[in-house]
Amino acid sequence: MTSQQANPPSGTAEPPSPTRCAGPTDFRGNPLRGSSDLALQLGFGTPDFSAHRILNTTLCLRDARAFTAHLLHRWDLETIQNDVIQVVSELVANAMRHGLRPPAPHPDIPVWLALARRPRALLCVVADPSLQPPSQQAPSALAENHRGLLIVAALSEAWGWTSSNAAGKSVWARIPTPAHPTPKPG
Repeated sequence: MTSQQANPPSGTAEPPSPTRCAGPTDFRGNPLRGSSDLALQLGFGTPDFSAHRILNTTLCLRDARAFTAHLLHRWDLETIQNDVIQVVSELVANAMRHGLRPPAPHPDIPVWLALARRPRALLCVVADPSLQPPSQQAPSALAENHRGLLIVAALSEAWGWTSSNAAGKSVWARIPTPAHPTPKPG
């Protein structure tokens, strides 16, 4: 396994409405009924972790933002919501644009978004089937792309990626959290 890290400050973005939250889905993308956190329902997770499969649709960024907003609200982390949603948007957009592009070695492996709350930081991880490492490039002044990882670096405490020989890579960003957030029930 290989791990790479890049460093750093902070900005804002417009959050989506929490009422749009798609919530957890099954392997076909259908909404699950009952628990608001599948990992907890199945006994695989903790209240400080949640993952969401990102479907390859035009609504993938909206769904990732809604999932993130819902989780940050539940974890009482609204003070960092704008930054986290922007970071998640950039990481998911990169995974959908570059991680699913041929020749992805495992096109049947979906893109996943995972959020993990730690004592002093929130970890955002996006996994995709590509083994190609993320490439941070300096955009030209009028370019409309190549700014995603620069935005991630600006809004996070640290970011990097981990490669697995068998199943693609995970790109992560660590965002500092307020001193004492308290989770909201359910």
